[in-house]
Amino acid sequence: MSENRKEQFKLRFEKYYPMLCKIANGYIADQDDCEDVVQTLFINVWDKQKDALPEEEMLAYMKVAIRNNCLTFLNNNKTYEKVSDNENALRLIADDSENIPTTDYKLLLENVLKEMPPKCREVFKMSKLQKMKYKEIAERLNISEKTVENHIGKAIKIIRAYIAANPIITIVTIFISIALNL
Repeated sequence: MSENRKEQFKLRFEKYYPMLCKIANGYIADQDDCEDVVQTLFINVWDKQKDALPEEEMLAYMKVAIRNNCLTFLNNNKTYEKVSDNENALRLIADDSENIPTTDYKLLLENVLKEMPPKCREVFKMSKLQKMKYKEIAERLNISEKTVENHIGKAIKIIRAYIAANPIITIVTIFISIALNL
């Protein structure tokens, strides 16, 4: 076992442990249980050698894993009180001071949008980013509402394909999905 791996793991533990505990506390009310879930996550990361991931991928992996581990914990321990304010958990995860910068979200969204045909991209932006109704989009672009629906459906298929081809970005896609109500 290399000393370099141990040192890198220790540094990441120190860096991510407080943030992951805050995220876990957004799901699980009991602080000791939160810490247990986070510590178990780190043990799994070490055992599965996920600690070799690059920094950006590690952060995304840890966020997805802690969410999943918390949900598994709650499912296995239904007698425990679940924190009811899910928005609090999302706010904690999305806290820019400790997480992936907003520019990375925008870059990811731009990359996905580049995969779309121009008209499809335009309709998608109007619907999901500008929050326009299908009828408004149809009137503005002189197309039918059914065509708007088709463009949105195509855009969603492209997004799903992009996500499937890039699984490490799952946590970011969760936020995009929530933000865009997909």
